[in-house]
Order: sequence, then structure tokens, then C-alpha cells
Amino acid sequence: MNSLAVKSKANFTIFLFFLFFLPIFVFALYKGLELYLLGGFLLTVLVVLFFKYPKIWIYFSTLLFSVFLVYKGGEDEASLFEIGFAFLTIPGIFFYMFHKVFIKKEALVENYGDLFILLFVLFLPFNAIIAVLNGVELIRWVREVSIILFILYYFPIREYIKTEKDLIVLLSCALIANLSCVGFVVQNYRETTLAVANYAYELFGLAGKVKINHTVFAAGYFMSIILFVTRKNLMLRVLLFFTASASLIALIITVSRTFWIVTLLGTFILFVYYGWKERFRFIFFFTVISALTVGVIFWTFGSNYKVVTKLIEYRFLTATKGKQDRSVQSRLAEFPTVLNGIAEYPLGGNGFAKKIRFREPIMVRTSTSQSIHNGFTSLPFRAGIPLSLLYVAFFTFYFGRAFRLILLTKNHYLQPYVLSGFIFLVILFVSQFTFQQYLTRDFNFVGFIAIAMIEFVNRNYYRIEYKVEWN
Repeated sequence: MNSLAVKSKANFTIFLFFLFFLPIFVFALYKGLELYLLGGFLLTVLVVLFFKYPKIWIYFSTLLFSVFLVYKGGEDEASLFEIGFAFLTIPGIFFYMFHKVFIKKEALVENYGDLFILLFVLFLPFNAIIAVLNGVELIRWVREVSIILFILYYFPIREYIKTEKDLIVLLSCALIANLSCVGFVVQNYRETTLAVANYAYELFGLAGKVKINHTVFAAGYFMSIILFVTRKNLMLRVLLFFTASASLIALIITVSRTFWIVTLLGTFILFVYYGWKERFRFIFFFTVISALTVGVIFWTFGSNYKVVTKLIEYRFLTATKGKQDRSVQSRLAEFPTVLNGIAEYPLGGNGFAKKIRFREPIMVRTSTSQSIHNGFTSLPFRAGIPLSLLYVAFFTFYFGRAFRLILLTKNHYLQPYVLSGFIFLVILFVSQFTFQQYLTRDFNFVGFIAIAMIEFVNRNYYRIEYKVEWN
């Protein structure tokens, strides 16, 4: 295809993009939402510019996640930033898909994983009808579902991030986002917990907004460890060491026993997996990072550091109590309501953003909540069993692909990336047992980074070993 034809089709795509958003802008102006109109217009221009330089769009959007992961509007109203970020990313993803399929005439589906997730998204609008019929406000449904759509970000990343240099820039942007979340959590903890805590138990009991982004911190920690063990550049190792230390400290502050246990088990598995040469580096890295973490705790809490270490130990031990733990009892109380909802509407579900009512055993009261503390029951409750199977099949496919690539890339420069992606998926899987993580921003952020790394390794491995070229 000659350059004139390509340019003509690109201009036509841009025209369609503006035509799509024109009614939205007119409606915003009619309602007197001038700020939203201006923000939407600027972001539309940015999307068009970024699609002329798609890597910039990818890097910039990944960096913006650093704000999106920590800055949230109220329960009933989205903030201006959330709306602007959604305009920048989600329509951009669908614009990319439209351009690839209808303008460039290229296949979007490359494997079964792509097929599963696209079928899942294709049937989501029907769930909106079910949700509205079950009393859910449409805006709440849109806010909840829009979070899931971020996982599709791996599609443009797969196409435009082709070299190791490109991937390193992307991962650097992701680690910057991780460090931004760390800074927010630490500062928020200092202001909302340390400043007001009068008793020892309140050091963890008043955590508030710090109980977010567990997945990002765990992923940042593991990726830093894996790259540290396999990299020789001293400056890079220092930066990775700092990132891992900061992520571990933030993970402790979140007070999430699930992610504490996952981090310890993952660290042990990596130690067993590596050869002796990497193990010595691993031992050195983990010893120093542990010492630094203890030092930070001592410096932060001073004479109260013994109390803090006892609290951490207590949190660990409560994880062994099983059903006797009070928080576990509260979460188990949700199950009958959720399971009854699945049994009542097994095919279509109850709709995303549907709240549940259950008898809360600790406070002995009836509670209404939009959160379900188990992703494996939350998904069929909201989406129905068929859509749930598609979603699970999507992750299962990439889990299997990552495991296979780990075996194929032994002693290969690509292995750290696929190993990181594999561990990310393990973290995502385990996290579903204690919360509906698939509806959180950090889950989908880590999810598309993981799949992007797996797909990068898959393409480059077969290109190097078997001379397979990709579009």
C-alpha cells in the first residue's frame, strides 16, 4: 500500500474519532460542563497526536497510572482526572482496535487468549441491561466495568513495544508509577495514622487509604528482585534495590496478610528456582533489603519499634487461625448471599456494581456492600457463569504460555521478563481468594504489564530461534 493511501486512511480514522466524540462534547456544553468539555477536547487532541507516535501514548498513559492508582473520586461521583484519564486510555484502546481491523485490515486476534477476552468484552453491554433491571444505576455500572477494560491495554503494547529497549522504557514507566504509589502510601500513613494514633493497635488499625495497591507493590518487589539477580550494571542494581526496598516497606504498611504471605512464598520459590550463582546474589539482595526494612521501621517508630514488630507478628499469626479469625468470619458471612445470587441468575448474573446484603457477625447487623471478598464468587455473581469462564480462560491461557516460555528460555536473556510476568499472574490469582481484585485498578495495571511481557518474550523468542516474523 502506497504512502498516499495510508495517509488518506489515517486521516479518515482521525475524522471518525472526532465524529464519535462530537455528540459527547455537545452534550457536555448543553449541560454546562465546560471544564469537562475542555478536558475532553484536549485529551482527544492528545489521543490523536499519540496515535501518530503510539509509543509516546503508551509510555505517557503508563506514567499517568501513578496518579490514577491513588487518586480516586467519591463513591457517587468520578473526579475530573478519572474522567480525563478514561478518555485518554479506554477510547484510545478501542480506537486502536478499530484502526487495526477496519483501516489496516489486520487481524486483532492472534491466539485463544485474545479471543476469550474479546468475547468477554463483546457481551458486557448485555450485562448493563441486567444490572439496570436489578436496580443498579448505569453510571455505577460504567465505573466498575471501565476498570476491567484496562486489561485490554496489552493489545497496543504488544504491537508497538517490539525491542528490549522499548520494553525497558515501558517497565521503567511502570516502576515510576509503583514508586509514586509508594510515596503516596507512606505519606498518607504518616498523616492519617502516625499523627493520630494513641494506642499501639491503631498503628495498623487506622490504615485507611493505605490499604490499596497491594498488587502493584508485590509486583514491583518481585520484578526488581528478578532483574537485580540477572543484571550486571551497578547503577541499575542500585535503582532496583531501592525500588524493591520501597515496595516492601509499602507492602508492610498496607497490612495485607495475603500479600505478605504471597511475597514470602514467592521469594522462597525464586530461591529454589535459581542456580547457585544467582542464589548468592539473591541471598545478598534479600539480606540487605531486610536489614534496610528493619532500619526504616526502627527510624520511623523509634522506641515503639518493638510494638510494631509484635503487631506484624500478630498479623501473621492470625492468618493461621482460619475460621476463628474475625475478619474471616465476616467474609464467610457474605458467601450464602453471593452463592444464592449465582444460583438465582447463573447465566446472566446480577449485573456489575450490584450490591449485596448480608448479616455481619462481628457488629451483629445487616450490612450492604458493593464489595465481595472473593473474586472467584464475585465474578459469576456479577457476570454469570459463561462470561466468568471466558474471563478465567483468558488468564489461564497466558498462565500456561508463560510457564511454557519459562522452560524454553532457560539461560536466555528473555527469561527475566517472562518469569516476572508469570509471578505477576500468580499474584493476581492468589489475590482473588481474599477480594474481588479483578475490579481494582492495581490488578488490571499489573495484569496488562504481565501479559505484555509474556507476549514480548513469545514474539522475540520465536523470532530469534525460529526466524518467525510478526506484523
